Amino acid sequence: MADKKKKVFMSKESTTPRRPVILKSDREASKEPSKEKQEIQPTIILKTREQSAPKEDRPQSPKNVKSTSESDGPHISKIAQNENKEKKHSESKPVPPLKQMTEPIKLLDENFEFNNAALEFLHDSSTNYLVVGIIGTQGVGKSMILNLIAQNSHTSELCSEILRSHELPAEITYESNDIGALESQMENLDFARDVEEKKGKSGSPFKFKMQDIEQIERGVHCTKGVDMYITNDRVILLDCQALWSPSSLIDESNANPITARSANVVTVDCLQVASYLMAICHILITVQDWFADYNFIRYIQTAEMLKPSLSASSTPAAQEGSESTNTGESHPHLLLLHNRCQLEDYTPEAVRTMQELYRKAFQRSNLQLNSGMYMYSDSNKNGLNVDKVCKNYSNDACGSPINLFLLPEIYDDYDNREIYRGHPSFEQLAKRLRWMVLGVNRHQITNVANLSERGWFHYCNKAWETIKKCTFFMEYERFLP
Repeated sequence: MADKKKKVFMSKESTTPRRPVILKSDREASKEPSKEKQEIQPTIILKTREQSAPKEDRPQSPKNVKSTSESDGPHISKIAQNENKEKKHSESKPVPPLKQMTEPIKLLDENFEFNNAALEFLHDSSTNYLVVGIIGTQGVGKSMILNLIAQNSHTSELCSEILRSHELPAEITYESNDIGALESQMENLDFARDVEEKKGKSGSPFKFKMQDIEQIERGVHCTKGVDMYITNDRVILLDCQALWSPSSLIDESNANPITARSANVVTVDCLQVASYLMAICHILITVQDWFADYNFIRYIQTAEMLKPSLSASSTPAAQEGSESTNTGESHPHLLLLHNRCQLEDYTPEAVRTMQELYRKAFQRSNLQLNSGMYMYSDSNKNGLNVDKVCKNYSNDACGSPINLFLLPEIYDDYDNREIYRGHPSFEQLAKRLRWMVLGVNRHQITNVANLSERGWFHYCNKAWETIKKCTFFMEYERFLP
């Protein structure tokens, strides 16, 4: 029995040292999974944060910033993915088409204040545009010439449309003394609808309003300020108010007496507008209806002399450090146009006299007079403009050509082919005029390369502010009588 007890005791002693080993292994086994869990969980969290970190650098909603728990991790990445998808969809959406002009818009209103209404009609990326401005005295046909350039399609009844534009609509006359019919018509008048119906029924292909017979008889000017129209070919046309017109001295709202001071103010305003068009246009058309107005020639020279040097750094598209220099100053193409020419104006002797006078008058001018807008080909320039207007015109008979063009006067019997005119038909000359203007070299207006249409418009705003504040015009006004 004693031996058995000893054996049993020995078994207890043998098991006791093994129990702590078993307990240690159990504890280690119980601790190892907890360590693994603690080690695995932070690695998962770190991976989700690292993956979502670059996406969170982009603009986020407030929901993404608040969610920091483990359960919110996948939602953050989903939101970022949805934002990226929305951005891709927004970028893939087509750009809405640009608005087309149906009628001219004021660039400078009647008070010579800049108007920003035309900004929505201009491209932000297009650089292939042409700016054409026109100046002249009252009633010389500035608006008519711009209408000829603005035409996209040829009209067979061009002369009849021009003659019809000066007529007034026929008014209804009542011979009897019965006023009942007139009172009933006055009650049913709708002026807004009547104006729209007149515009729809007129069907005139012309965009700029021309003088009618009533304005001609009253002696008032038609265009006020500067009108702007953009064609489908991205040609920007600028119609200017009549220069030093007597009707601009009369204030309709205030019947103030006309003084020398008011006349000088109008003269300086017109000089500012002429200098402004020289600064923002590719082509400047000067119109006269007889040869030759020496005051008008002196007026162009004065506007060029007073024009300040405009810095292109004032435009938002200008690069940093860009400076305006004399070499970078733009000078437009000058087209000398004579309207309402007679038979004797088309003789080679008359054309030679005109060209010699203008060549001497602008010999010291920076305006470009040899731009290819010729009436006949120049043999010294490899037959430029081969299609001649008249076979009698040549370098020997008329001298080397300059930018001079003649438009004839339109008579009621314009369609009578039996009458000798001495020149081609008005339709052919108008077509050639448009062809020459649209084909001229489009030089750089500012020293900013590839200036867009909207950049040009902002430049126009800064240029007008600079010209209005220029002291040259104020000093010139002091010397006026």
